[in-house]
Amino acid sequence: MFFPKIVYGTQYYRSPTPLPDEWEGDIAKMEEFGMDAFQIRINWRWNEKRENEYDFSDIDGLLELAHKNGRKVVMKFLLECAPQYIYDKYNGTRIGPRGEKIRGGSHGAFYGGWRPCFTNPDVQRRAKAFVERVAERYADNPDIILWNTWNEIRNKPFEDCFCPHCRKAFGNHLKERFGTIEKLNEFYGTAEDDFDTIALPSTPHGYWDTFEFKKFKGGKELYNYLKFVYDGIKKYDKRRPIMAHVGVTSAFQPSLDDVCDDHTVSKAVDFWGTSIPCDCAMDTHEKRMDFAMLMDAVRGVDENFFLHEIYPGLGMFCMPYDTPFDMSYKLYSAIAGGARGLIYWQYRAERIGYESDCAGLFRVDGSPRPVAFAAQSFAENLHKDMNYFAGAKVAKAQVAIVFDFNSSLISAIDDTIGADFSFEFKGYRFYYQRSHSGMYRLLQDADIAVDYIGVNDVEKFKDYKLLYFPYHTMLNPEMVPHLEKFIREGGAAICDEGFGLRTMNTWMQPYDIDCKPIMTARLFERRYINQDTISVNGKEISFTPAKTIYKVEDAETLLSFNDGSPALSEVKHGEGRVYLSGLPIGYSYHKYQSKELMSYIKTICTDQGVMQNQYSECLSDVTEKRMIGDGYEIIFLFNSSEAEKSFKFDDVISYGFTSGSFEGGKLCLPAKTMGYVIKKIDRNIK
Repeated sequence: MFFPKIVYGTQYYRSPTPLPDEWEGDIAKMEEFGMDAFQIRINWRWNEKRENEYDFSDIDGLLELAHKNGRKVVMKFLLECAPQYIYDKYNGTRIGPRGEKIRGGSHGAFYGGWRPCFTNPDVQRRAKAFVERVAERYADNPDIILWNTWNEIRNKPFEDCFCPHCRKAFGNHLKERFGTIEKLNEFYGTAEDDFDTIALPSTPHGYWDTFEFKKFKGGKELYNYLKFVYDGIKKYDKRRPIMAHVGVTSAFQPSLDDVCDDHTVSKAVDFWGTSIPCDCAMDTHEKRMDFAMLMDAVRGVDENFFLHEIYPGLGMFCMPYDTPFDMSYKLYSAIAGGARGLIYWQYRAERIGYESDCAGLFRVDGSPRPVAFAAQSFAENLHKDMNYFAGAKVAKAQVAIVFDFNSSLISAIDDTIGADFSFEFKGYRFYYQRSHSGMYRLLQDADIAVDYIGVNDVEKFKDYKLLYFPYHTMLNPEMVPHLEKFIREGGAAICDEGFGLRTMNTWMQPYDIDCKPIMTARLFERRYINQDTISVNGKEISFTPAKTIYKVEDAETLLSFNDGSPALSEVKHGEGRVYLSGLPIGYSYHKYQSKELMSYIKTICTDQGVMQNQYSECLSDVTEKRMIGDGYEIIFLFNSSEAEKSFKFDDVISYGFTSGSFEGGKLCLPAKTMGYVIKKIDRNIK
């Protein structure tokens, strides 16, 4: 952890708003609402309108007020809002796949200039010069606690960017991966002439080129962008931590149009963060599960993560603002999910451009919305028990979802089947995303805690009793020995539909999938379907959107499709077992929420020794989350139901709630409330 306490604050300034005559009153009021810090966005276009002419008077003024009022400051660069000279002098305009210019322009988040090609060496040189000028100017400021290198780092849209610089960078990346063009051609079965003249994808239909291009653009190239900013800051400030935060984290990426490989890109900075890529309102069970999943998924990337943009509702004249319940649910879920920093988006609602009336704990005129008082109440508990919250980590689950960016990317490419010869495709199934999020919901509904880990985090396999692989279509042979050891020593794996479908060059696997000696299995036939049924525990349930028949040696058939072919096979290996499914378990649960399917998977978990949560009744809208500290445990309880709930505890050190009571060791939570208790435990409990 980079800070002794959890950072709690708000985004405040993004030029030109709020206006200077509003600053002092707002910053003074932050203390009343428990905010220790505020964020300043340093807008490249605003602070360097003309080349080498810098004006930081706005930043200076805000920092003076921070010092006067005892507030700490997060400094975030907004480089994507580039000065006009970048386009006019240095040809920084991005180029689309048809050779068209993707011109910069204004909208709310990027008020002017969005955005140049940072692979252009002149653009990057000038951007780094700006970063270094800022870092040099403010490196010794005592009130700055953190640098944020980039606002919502992402590769967006698909056609970002096909300029000559990007073509050269892509070729260099492939050369670094393969060494020679002959090895590239041999691996992918292509006929490329030279890395310097590598063809950029013109449609998504070839798979390999789109796969490699988006993997590069959403991974190594974004890493490089963060790294030049990181290095520019470190040149002058070697003390403070440096982070970045993503807009649509990998677990929620909807398509090829908005991509970031969190597990790769996050390694460019000291720690990671995320905005909220799911619904702001917490008014349904599914929305609450998605928000809880966001915390667990991002913590799987970095346990020091920040929830960097907490929206009080988006507003914008057409979308509702949060209720106090919505805001409280998000705040307590974030702490319970392990967030080490909470930053609101934003203090005042926006008043300009596309984002007019967007977000804001406070209205445009500075008056508080109802959610501001929910935030204030949360801050009281946060500060009261800060040492406990800051000193604890989320209790490790016994089940983990294994996230694979390669399979997620291939899933998005799969969805372009049937599109015309362009990048304008529709009809995404979002297969990978709905597979893993469906299984997350299933396990939560079964009152089973679940973690996320990356597919390359093979050293973490041993920490779990059961691993789930969602549509794990690209099975890397380098991972197999680690999975084999995990299973041989008693672990279990649920391998959902599509497991091992493709080899690492994106081709279909023609023979046995690459998982020997764990099992000998071949994908015999696969078809997309709109809807079919299968009998589970004596009841017909629906499934979609695919059906796969695996031929598996030495396997027991646990479930069969209606035509008699195996739908779920169990293979024993050493002390453990694999469950290979031709039935799309996660996706089908996401769509149909079958209690029979949930109960069946719950039985598999129980057989593997997986324990249920003690207090959860998730299907009745009561959930729990646990954190473990040195000699104490924090149990968070969320009562989203319409009835009062009571819970009994011993050895309680402290407690808190949004509404309720604690008497005689009993915590009572009325409907639509949440709370926590901090209790003593044996120091040997992990």
